[in-house]
Amino acid sequence: MYNDNLVVDSYLLYVNNLALMTKYYTHNIGLNLLEKGQHQTILGIDNHPLLILKETNPQTKRKATGLYHTAFLVPSAADLGGVLLHLLNTNTALIGGANHGYSEALYLQDPEDNGIEIYHDNPVEVWDVRTDGQIIGITEELDATRLIENAKITSKMPSGTKIGHIHLQVNSLANNLAFYQDILGFDLKSNLANSAYFLADGLYHHHIATNIWAGENLPLRKDSELGLGYYTLKKNNLDVIKENLQKAKITFKDYGHRIQTLDPNGIKLLIEE
Repeated sequence: MYNDNLVVDSYLLYVNNLALMTKYYTHNIGLNLLEKGQHQTILGIDNHPLLILKETNPQTKRKATGLYHTAFLVPSAADLGGVLLHLLNTNTALIGGANHGYSEALYLQDPEDNGIEIYHDNPVEVWDVRTDGQIIGITEELDATRLIENAKITSKMPSGTKIGHIHLQVNSLANNLAFYQDILGFDLKSNLANSAYFLADGLYHHHIATNIWAGENLPLRKDSELGLGYYTLKKNNLDVIKENLQKAKITFKDYGHRIQTLDPNGIKLLIEE
């Protein structure tokens, strides 16, 4: 059965300009401001936090492992059309769009160069699901005209929006595959020319993606560095994950129904039931 459960729960970005980034994600992207502090804002949909923006010491973003993009999943094609219209009406720069077979997607970069995807899933009946469990995507031209013609008019991200997947920029596909597949229990759904892996929990095209498009010699991220600070996954096999981490001698903090560790890219990862 198609896994429409929440897997990627939320994420945190360290930012230079909190006011600018908060305005972009609320006014342009359409998230709701849930909480505002002096150095941090919490944004989300349906009172559920999706994104935390935290101001850090001014710094220049360096080339390192980290976020390629975070993907917001909207409920329908009509919702994606509404989002597209809103982005056009607010003069929000788009860097592209695509039909991936299993989904239709829009792509953007925020003012501090963090990648964003906004997409909807096509019906699972049209997905290219292979007998070995792989789910193969395509990259074809997006029919933006059809999306706009059938758009559900909105100035906000629609109710029901969640994080569908997170795509990471890494320096080793093999290390990440071992971690996400062997330790966390994700399945490899697609291998794009040995340059990107797409993994999922159950029947889905991907909840986690990794790529080496920026090269295989990237330095690991440092704590409080601009960009992705941490991300949170929801998993129902937390006890098994703890055992796997212990066997692999990977350090983690155990809070009972929640654990904290570092992924192979130096990024803080929270896993909770």
